[in-house]
Amino acid sequence: MDKSEQILTLIKPFVDQGKILLRSKMKIEKNINDFILLFDNNQLVACAGLKDCQEGSMGEIYSLAVAKNSQSLGLSMQLLDKILMEAKRRKFSKIFALTKYETDWFLKHHFTQMKISDLPNKRQKYFNHDRNSSIFFKDIT
Repeated sequence: MDKSEQILTLIKPFVDQGKILLRSKMKIEKNINDFILLFDNNQLVACAGLKDCQEGSMGEIYSLAVAKNSQSLGLSMQLLDKILMEAKRRKFSKIFALTKYETDWFLKHHFTQMKISDLPNKRQKYFNHDRNSSIFFKDIT
């Protein structure tokens, strides 16, 4: 199974629950370099995409998932550490995520809840008002 298939398999339960937006295999393959992956015994156990918004030195975290049987092991913190390192490497000044779930996790990890108007202009245009996600920002220091 290639990496894009492993990502699809990992995020599928969360997509089915409406927690992560559905992405096609082709879209994941096209953006495979966005993904930060954590493996345990060659099994993908956690992932997150970090997309360059091409505006305001900001990156968007998406498809953040930890396998059900690997939760409560600190993997989300490891993933966040790697996201922050990658954001620094790519010289982002801020990262943000849109979510309807796990809002406490973002607050616990020092993200600040923001408004749609705080998003990069291009991203504001694609905000799904029906989904009405919460928006969380974190400065990269």
